[in-house]
Amino acid sequence: MTNQARFTIASLLEGKSALVQISPVAADGSTPGSACPGFHGSKGLGLEIENIAALPDAEDYALHKFHRANFTPSEIAYCIQQPAVKTAFQGLLAAKRAIVKSGAASDAPDRLGSIEIGFDSEGRPTYPGCLLSISDTGTIAAAVCLWLGGLDWPAAQPAGGAEAARPKMMTFPLKSRILAFLVMLSLLLLFALGLWKIIEFMRH
Repeated sequence: MTNQARFTIASLLEGKSALVQISPVAADGSTPGSACPGFHGSKGLGLEIENIAALPDAEDYALHKFHRANFTPSEIAYCIQQPAVKTAFQGLLAAKRAIVKSGAASDAPDRLGSIEIGFDSEGRPTYPGCLLSISDTGTIAAAVCLWLGGLDWPAAQPAGGAEAARPKMMTFPLKSRILAFLVMLSLLLLFALGLWKIIEFMRH
């Protein structure tokens, strides 16, 4: 994991956001995008951490300049209905920035209002082509976005591909296995007999 920007707990409390870039490692330990098919740098994954207190206060969020620029009317309506309004807003803002960092909406880094996050029947955040997760500690909100379109999945192998690639075990006829067993048993008996003779010789 490589940090694109250094950050500390103090910087988070001051309202600075953290940008974390995750670079996959290939089987041989190398990290270039071309060395690991299907993953190119950090494309497809975005992480954002925000300080909730850094979000501007507003008497009417629907009319506030910052909120109108960064949230859609439906998002504003959703957030003002939540018990912790600022936490809800900052969680959505972190999710929007995580979406941009994942590459799912890289063409709108300064127009977060054009990115609209929805919610499914169970209240989980959704965005087309992405898997989203939003969490908070009461003072810090964090969001992770996995953009499925940013991953070049390898072509699926035929059902029998794994079996075909697996080396076949050699099998021997039953008579050969019995003969091999008798030979090994004879060698063990000869070894035991020789060891007994040596012990008897040492006693005398």
